[in-house]
Amino acid sequence: MNPKTIRPFLRYSLPCLLALLAFGSAMAADPFDKVIYRFQGGADGSNPVSNLIADRAGNLYGTTEYGGAGGYYGTVFELTPPSKAGESWTQATLYSFGNHGDGARPTAGLVFDRAGNLYGTTSDSNAGGYGEIFELSPPAVAGGAWTETVLYSFQGGADGAYPYGGVIFDETGNLYGTTGSTVFQLRPPVIRGGAWTLDVLHEFKSLTDDGWNSVAGLVRDLRGNLYGTTEWGGTAHPPDCGSLGCGTVFEVSPPLAPGGAWREQVLHSFTAGTDGFIPFSSVALDASDNLYGTTYSGGTLGGGTLFQMTPPTQQGGAWTEAVIHSFNYGYKDGAAPQAGPIMDAAGNLYGTAEFGGDDCYYNTTPYGCGVVYKLARPSTAGDAWTEAILYRFTTGDISPKEPQASLLFDSGGNLYGTTTFGGYNTCSDDGANGCGTVFEIVRHW
Repeated sequence: MNPKTIRPFLRYSLPCLLALLAFGSAMAADPFDKVIYRFQGGADGSNPVSNLIADRAGNLYGTTEYGGAGGYYGTVFELTPPSKAGESWTQATLYSFGNHGDGARPTAGLVFDRAGNLYGTTSDSNAGGYGEIFELSPPAVAGGAWTETVLYSFQGGADGAYPYGGVIFDETGNLYGTTGSTVFQLRPPVIRGGAWTLDVLHEFKSLTDDGWNSVAGLVRDLRGNLYGTTEWGGTAHPPDCGSLGCGTVFEVSPPLAPGGAWREQVLHSFTAGTDGFIPFSSVALDASDNLYGTTYSGGTLGGGTLFQMTPPTQQGGAWTEAVIHSFNYGYKDGAAPQAGPIMDAAGNLYGTAEFGGDDCYYNTTPYGCGVVYKLARPSTAGDAWTEAILYRFTTGDISPKEPQASLLFDSGGNLYGTTTFGGYNTCSDDGANGCGTVFEIVRHW
C-alpha cells in the first residue's frame, strides 16, 4: 500500500503526506506516553485516521481506513483495557468492510446510540462507490458477531458523495453529517425495520462565495444549529488558493417555521493570510457558543492556525474570527493540524498536529513526526493563550508518528488518540511507514 493514497483528497491541497505511525501492546516510550496497540496490517486493520470514542467500561472504539479481513477496505475495532495494571489491552475487530455493498474505507470516528449500537460512515475512497452511512449492532449473545446494516448509500448526485466526516445525533435520533457537496440529515424510520430517509439541508456551490468540499464532521448547538468547515470555497482567492477559495466556517440553521428550508451562512472565509487556509477539522463548541478549529496551512508562521469564532452580540451581526495560535514547523511546536481541538472543563484546548516536533524526514525535509499540544485559556480577557507541547512523537522504526485525528479524554484526564503511521513497518510499498497506532498520554500537567 502506498501511504500517499490515503485520504486522496489531500493530494490536491496539502504540500505533502508524511509517512509513519504505529500501535502496540502496553509499552511505554517514555514515562508519560503509552502505545497501547500497534496495528499489524492484517485482519486487525491499518492506518487509522479517525478519533476514538469510549463506553462506560472504558473500552475504546474506532476505525481503520485500510486492512481488515478483505485486506484493503478498513475495519471497526474495539480495544479493551487490561484487568490488571501493566498488562496489555485486547484488540478485537468488530467488522471488516469488504466493498460488496457494505462500504469501504472509513475515515471518521463513530457514535453510540442509547442501545449501544455504533454508527459511522465509509468514504469509499478509491473503492468505486460514493460512501455509506452504517449501523453496527452488538451481538445478542456474548462472543457473537456484530451485525452491520447500511442505512444509506450515497449516489454521487444531488445527495452528495464521500462522507469523510462521520455523523452526529440529535435528541430525537436523527443523524447529521457532510459530504463534499452537501450537509445532510438522515431520519430514522417511523416503523422499526423500515428505510431511513436522507434530506439534503444545504448543497454547497463550487466557484461561488459559498464553501466547497467539507471533509469534517459537524457540531450542533442547543438550538439545533449545525457548524462545520469546508476545505475550499469562500470569498478570498489569493494565489495559494486560486479560484477554489481558501475554505470556510459555516452554519446551517433549522427552518423558521415547520416545513421551511434550512438556512446556510458562511461565518468566515479564510484568506491564506494570518488566519490560515485549508480547514480540514471539525470545530469545538464552548458554553458561550464560541467555536474553535484549525487550519492545515498558513498563519504567521506557516504551519497552520488554531482559531476562535465569536458569535455576534446582536442578532444578525457578523461573527468575529481570531487566531489564538499559529503553528510552526520545528521542534518547539507542532504544524499542519488536521484535527480540531477538544476542550476540558476549564476551557483549555487539546489537540494533535500531524507534523512538527521531533525531526522525522520526508525526502530530505525535517517536517517532524507530530505532537500533542495543550492551549491554556488566559485567566484575564485579552491575554494570550499559552501553548504547551505535551508529547513529541519520535523518529524510530516502531514509534507512533503523524497523528491526524482529534483526542479523547478518560475520566482521569488522560488522553487517547491514533497515529496513522508508525509501528510495524509492514504497511507500505517501501516498507518504511508502519500501520498506525493507538496511544495514551498519561496526565501529568
